[in-house]
Amino acid sequence: MADIKYKTRGESSPQGKPRVWFCAHPDDYKPFFAPMAEAILQKQNCAVYYDGEPTAPYDEESLFLDLGRMNLFLMPVTYRLLHTRNRALDVEFRYAIAHHIPVLPILQESGLETDFNAICGDLQCLDPHTEDATALSYDEKLTKYLSSVLVGDELAEKIRKAFDAYIFLSYRKKDRKYAQELMHLIHKNDFCRDIAIWYDEFLTPGENFNDSIAEAMKKSSLFALAVTPNLVNEENYVMTVEYPEARKAEKPILPAVLVPTDADLLRTLYEAIPDPVHVSDGTALTDALLDRMKGIAVRENDDDPEHNFFIGLAYLNGIDVETDHARALSLIESAANADLPEAMEKLVAMYQNGEGVPRSYETAVAWQRKLVAYRKHRYQTTLAEDDAQAYISAIWNLGDALYALRRIEKAKEAYTEMHTACEEMHARFATKRTHRNLSISYDRLGDIEMKLGNLNGAKALYTKFLAISEALAEGTQTVEARRDLSISYEKLGDIETQLDNLGGAKALYTKALALSEALAKETQTVEARRDLAVSYNKLGNIETALGNLGGAKALYTKALAIREPLAEETQTVEARRDLSISYEKLGNIETQLGNLNGAKALYTKALAISEALAKETQTVKARRNLSISYD
Repeated sequence: MADIKYKTRGESSPQGKPRVWFCAHPDDYKPFFAPMAEAILQKQNCAVYYDGEPTAPYDEESLFLDLGRMNLFLMPVTYRLLHTRNRALDVEFRYAIAHHIPVLPILQESGLETDFNAICGDLQCLDPHTEDATALSYDEKLTKYLSSVLVGDELAEKIRKAFDAYIFLSYRKKDRKYAQELMHLIHKNDFCRDIAIWYDEFLTPGENFNDSIAEAMKKSSLFALAVTPNLVNEENYVMTVEYPEARKAEKPILPAVLVPTDADLLRTLYEAIPDPVHVSDGTALTDALLDRMKGIAVRENDDDPEHNFFIGLAYLNGIDVETDHARALSLIESAANADLPEAMEKLVAMYQNGEGVPRSYETAVAWQRKLVAYRKHRYQTTLAEDDAQAYISAIWNLGDALYALRRIEKAKEAYTEMHTACEEMHARFATKRTHRNLSISYDRLGDIEMKLGNLNGAKALYTKFLAISEALAEGTQTVEARRDLSISYEKLGDIETQLDNLGGAKALYTKALALSEALAKETQTVEARRDLAVSYNKLGNIETALGNLGGAKALYTKALAIREPLAEETQTVEARRDLSISYEKLGNIETQLGNLNGAKALYTKALAISEALAKETQTVKARRNLSISYD
């Protein structure tokens, strides 16, 4: 790679962190990298890698070595990414799909879903620009997705504790491909399966012998040395630091020759080095490993599903071992077939995201059904509330997966089963949690009826969702309960709008607004404040339709008062576009009121934002908005 760089929390070392690759059109680096990387790092302690020279010539072998170590590709989707030739789409994206590395496409402009799916397949995109406050928020979807793909710190610690032992792999950085080959050759020996290999994948030549390397050397049971002519043709870090440290610590040393190297020179430059083993002699390498790892590679937990699950996750994510998708799938499947629910959940995520396996939404649904069956049986066995909740969550997720696949009738069956179970469980436990579950089942069934065009059926179900949400909000006063109530008012308001009952819609949106105002004041989150601005806009649209231009103006002005500081604080494309929309809506009102100078001033502010966004992003949507501003 020409100039690989990374961003982490607090500029910390990337060693041992999940690896995310920023896969973007070169012109999309400047407007999108910083905000997207920041959003990822807020949610996951990972390393976001990118090419500092995305238009420079590159070595394909080196590029693929880097990409092969990534756990996730983060892709900002723009018109130019899809419709102009670029390395991100033509090379990097294709590599990720071919090697079953998950890709997270995030739409940076609306209306590209059809083009994206036609060009890139049936990947599901995230859209940060939706104004539907009743849907699962973009922030929640992003959090859920990242947690399903990237291993968090707590789980990574459990995985590392599952290994029998560690090998420290020392190599010249220019020999990275040989180091990876040696890792594979070591793990071809079945008795080494549960042995981790510490591999300083992205440290630069000459970097100090830092704490992470010192700790890795301390806990390793063997020092493996990847031998090539690069070890002896010049003074290097392995020669002057790592090898002397291994001798000082009295570690067993295994030199493995991957490229023929001057043996006499090797012995001269590396004091007391043992006779090297040639990797072309598989038997000799196996015997050397057996001799040096005797009593360490115990493999005593092979029948433990949790142990196999952790080791499988290590090979899936390349955590202190090479990435080996086939071995990972075998281990995780064995744990799932032994009724480990965490393994079933991981298989669902793997097939949904194409992580280590070909993406298959149908296979993901099949594993989700197995998880539902397991959770249901366990609940029926224990009759414990926690097991009841786990069953509800499983059937709820099944319904959501089927709904996302537009298999509406099957989703309706899942939500109906969820509703029946929620009624039974609430009758048994009668807790706030079971009461909320029941409300969500009404909400999901209402969504189904909306999708089927049955507005009256949806209205009846949302009304039941509202009744429970009101009771819970009054009884608990939690943010969650009040947000549920706000959503129920808004969904019913949307139905009344479609039924052309603007008075009824106004009454419902007004109640939703009151809750949004309280939540925004209480939480002060960007999302809550943006939702409040959307609520003002919805009511403003109703007042406009009713001919109450003064009322609409007041509401749009309140939305503007929220969006101006949000745009200033965040400087995101999304926040600035929202601000431009507010100026335009107020400009439209002033035009209808006959205040042309006021309208001109507002449209001029909208134009300034549109010009800046069009220049920065060069997206079709941004240029179209600029055209509208001029108009």
